[in-house]
Amino acid sequence: MDETPDRSSGIRRDAPRRRLGPAARTPEILAAAFEEFAERGYGGARMAAVAERAGIAKGLIYHYFPSKAALFEATIRARTESTFVAAERQVPGLGGSATEALRGLVALAYDRLREEGRERTLFRLIVAEAERFPELARLYRDEILARGTGIVRSLLLAGAKSGEFRADVAAMPGLAEAIIGPVVAGSVWRIILGEAGAPDLDAQQQAHLHLLLAGLKAPDPGA
Repeated sequence: MDETPDRSSGIRRDAPRRRLGPAARTPEILAAAFEEFAERGYGGARMAAVAERAGIAKGLIYHYFPSKAALFEATIRARTESTFVAAERQVPGLGGSATEALRGLVALAYDRLREEGRERTLFRLIVAEAERFPELARLYRDEILARGTGIVRSLLLAGAKSGEFRADVAAMPGLAEAIIGPVVAGSVWRIILGEAGAPDLDAQQQAHLHLLLAGLKAPDPGA
């Protein structure tokens, strides 16, 4: 059969889809999944719709992701990985300053809060749909909360060992969660109140850091 060119676009209507390997195809699927979840929520999203957005056959998407839960988990990871990697780099190595690392970690968290934009949609739907879909709650606990608190605990341990922070902070139950809490609250406030109505992030960041430095600082031996 003769191929008929599309005069309006210069592309043949029956031109075959591109053949891409997993390394190139997966990011396209995850980008399509993000759009689907953001627009329809977790409950309303369909694997077939993601495949259509990504320009692949409906059945092929299951070759990459066996379920909607697995696809959502991969989408969350793709959206948060760079932030977690940057946060992990803040934890000081030998000779590093825990105090400066704490400043950097707080700045990174609030910068991310300012810039997250549509990514906040994914957090919103986790909050809204976690009761109906327990896998979302498990995902948030295991992939986001656990990793975030683990980074903070590593920083607290480094500061306690260096003598910059109080010796008891590394083993204090709930402290890592309390340190992260204001950032989570900032995201929730933006979901509820919008950017214009939510508390000022610059002021919140400065107050948060001030409280942390005052509470974590080791006592002066000469005082």
